[in-house]
Amino acid sequence: MAHWWVSPGEQAGITVIRNYAERAGMQFTDTAIPGSGTARYYESLNDQLATGQIPTASQVIGYDIHLWAKQGRLATMDAVARDEEWDEVIPFALQQLSKYEGHWYAVPFNVHSTNWLWVNQRQFEAIGGQEPDTWTDFIALLTRAKQAGLTALAIGNESWEQTLLFESVAAGLGGVTFYRRNFLELSPQPGDQDIFQHVFARMRQLQAFVDNNYHRMVWSDATRQLQNGKALLQVQGSWVDGEFTARNLKPGSDYQCFRFPDTQGMVLFNADQYMLLNDSKTPETTRRKLTSLLMNRDLQRDVNLVSGAIPARVDAPRKAFGACGRKAISDMRNANMRRTLMGSVAMGNAHPASVKEAVYRIVADHFRGNLNDRQASDQLIQALLGTGPG
Repeated sequence: MAHWWVSPGEQAGITVIRNYAERAGMQFTDTAIPGSGTARYYESLNDQLATGQIPTASQVIGYDIHLWAKQGRLATMDAVARDEEWDEVIPFALQQLSKYEGHWYAVPFNVHSTNWLWVNQRQFEAIGGQEPDTWTDFIALLTRAKQAGLTALAIGNESWEQTLLFESVAAGLGGVTFYRRNFLELSPQPGDQDIFQHVFARMRQLQAFVDNNYHRMVWSDATRQLQNGKALLQVQGSWVDGEFTARNLKPGSDYQCFRFPDTQGMVLFNADQYMLLNDSKTPETTRRKLTSLLMNRDLQRDVNLVSGAIPARVDAPRKAFGACGRKAISDMRNANMRRTLMGSVAMGNAHPASVKEAVYRIVADHFRGNLNDRQASDQLIQALLGTGPG
């Protein structure tokens, strides 16, 4: 099994999978390929495949599944999916990614949500903070943190991190219909350009609250700033919850999890999945056993208790999870019913990789001061329409 889970919380999740596989009588070996961002992971995986080192399964996310399936490199999971009624228990938005041309090519084993604020509880209390419901509330909270000498907004210098912040700002300002139309359907309408210009203006506003040394950091560095009380909050996916759990921190006493202002009722998601590679020499019976195991409700519960995510099933019980996990499960169930469970732009769950990479470039160029708000808005519209550079 190949994967990119290398942080403490992620490695704890791999240990859970290993334990379940070994108890099921399977020999488990894994290959961790480090590095933030999936592009480097797939490059390394392809290098391994070229030398005949073919794992049974590989981690994958979002529209990358469709790309691998289109190339004919994946085995279908239709038989297991039919027998175990995946259509009934996996949220609809995830099914659209796991399937290609009506066939199951990946098994989702978690749902991470990206539109979260992770807040240091001690510093939050010290500045008399209140949960921000609106953008105005959010800026007021960041301002109080900055005045107290804190890094108000912890973030690293990777394009996907800045795009993750951008997607929450866009969802909060534009709303569900705007987000779906532009990022999922890739169909901007007249007037959307002005909204995007406003989104980029908000991104510029947030830069006043970022650590001066952010360009030397990655997401996990920002999380450590938060953990150590040097920063008030981080806008990041629920894998942060897994990192805090690995360090024995508790929600409600050490940290808080709030939805990004004005995105209440929405869940922007990233789902880790596993695909079965066609050329693996693993027997079919073992492949089916592994596929079924990854969808096992108990395994998904135990993996996600340590990784910070939640099970990729609407029938997952909430009881074992902490406050943030219970909220995430309830939010996902509600969003699945309301069709407000929507793929993360930054994590490749909203649209194909070619568009994602173009958005990365534009958002990063703007964040680094190379584009003004209007230029970034113009280029983004072009990228979503498929006519832009990159």
